Amino acid sequence: MGELLKAMNLAYNTTIKARARYELAQQGPGCSLPAPCEAVRLWHALASTWLLQSNKRFWVGIHSPAYPQSLLALKDPPLILFGEGRLDLLKTRGIAIVGSRNATRTGLSNAQGFGKAFAQAQWVVVSGLAEGIDGAAHAGALQALGATIAVLGCGPDEVYPPHHAGLKKQIVEQGGLVLSEYPPGTAPQAGFFPRRNRIIAGLADALLVIEAAMRSGSLITARVASELGRPVGAIPGSIHSSQSKGCHDMIKKGALLVETALELMEEAKASLPQYKLLSVLQEDDSDCHTEMTCTVDTDAEPDEELGRVLQHLGHDPVHTDTLARQLGLDTEDTLAALTELELLGLVLGESGNRWVRSNGVF
Repeated sequence: MGELLKAMNLAYNTTIKARARYELAQQGPGCSLPAPCEAVRLWHALASTWLLQSNKRFWVGIHSPAYPQSLLALKDPPLILFGEGRLDLLKTRGIAIVGSRNATRTGLSNAQGFGKAFAQAQWVVVSGLAEGIDGAAHAGALQALGATIAVLGCGPDEVYPPHHAGLKKQIVEQGGLVLSEYPPGTAPQAGFFPRRNRIIAGLADALLVIEAAMRSGSLITARVASELGRPVGAIPGSIHSSQSKGCHDMIKKGALLVETALELMEEAKASLPQYKLLSVLQEDDSDCHTEMTCTVDTDAEPDEELGRVLQHLGHDPVHTDTLARQLGLDTEDTLAALTELELLGLVLGESGNRWVRSNGVF
């Protein structure tokens, strides 16, 4: 029996209960297994074909020297991983960024900004390629020409959401990694996404939550990271926003209130395992000792009326009509001013015709 077929038989044989497969895995590579079932043989054929299509593709079994040690601390580590991209990233220091799929413009800007800051300091950005915060975090790392790992809730040949196909391709082409515990040909399923969250938590040396409702899957990821002893941080938001409730609850329970990228990087560095310290050939966090801010066109000063509109706007979303009443202007003039301020990079438009000031420190 080939090594790949043997590894897939251990991971996916449906004639053995999942707990029994984990117990067999603990016996080492010589464990005795039943013959591969029909499903395993089909998945093996699909995986073999997929692996041959690119030299960037690989698989790693739990008994392989290349298997990430950090995942072995999980209660139920993945027994096999399929990847496309840089294998060495599995053992390189990283910080996970997770959060809401229905993120606000402020949340997306935060995710992209922190992803960029971590990548600039040579930390791998780990996330799940999902809509919202995940996608923005990956995009920020790529913008910094850094490395990012996308952990999928489907096979490595699939993508969800479908419109992130371009982002997935860019991650691989730019020296990142796309990873999955599911074999090629596996379509996304709702139950797979909570499962993949444990891999995100396990790979990362710290975790940051940006916008999460009280029942968000991001809180599951944060709980797993905390159980593994990883530093966990959250960004606070408006007390009026449902997307901030989960983060506020985390902070109340002891999560680090994060305002700058440096804060979380320092926490992560303090608890890095030795092999990850050695994996960074040239470390330079010097840029992160100063505050990093969003890019704003400061040469274009707002005129007096624009300045008055900006003064009435805070970091809690305000509806255009409400702002117009406060200013004593008509809605059309207020919207025109807000649009001009947005072009200057000073405000952000949220859903529902609401507006906030743009972000500050990363």
